[in-house]
Amino acid sequence: MAMTISVVVMAMIQKLKTLSFITKEEHIFLLNFILSFLIGIPFSVTFFDTSIINGIWISLFSFIGAPSIYSILKNQKIINYKPTSLDDKLTETSQEVTDQKNEEITSENE
Repeated sequence: MAMTISVVVMAMIQKLKTLSFITKEEHIFLLNFILSFLIGIPFSVTFFDTSIINGIWISLFSFIGAPSIYSILKNQKIINYKPTSLDDKLTETSQEVTDQKNEEITSENE
């Protein structure tokens, strides 16, 4: 159970790391702690029919496990997460996407 919650928490932390106010390791540590308990307790109680006490324990193990899972996956090069900033330009404009869709529809109709 804690492994499942750790994966969810890890993914959320990676998404939230791109926010401008998360600049230090302490912020990430605090974010990990808060998300582990905010997600872990309701998740374990809802989906695994555990008590709240067991949900707290599961959340604690999730808090310990999420950074470990991330570092293991990163060291094995299973994930190559590179956060993008808001300044990065999109590779395709909306007009290019629309043109591609129109070409696909035209080619399907022929």
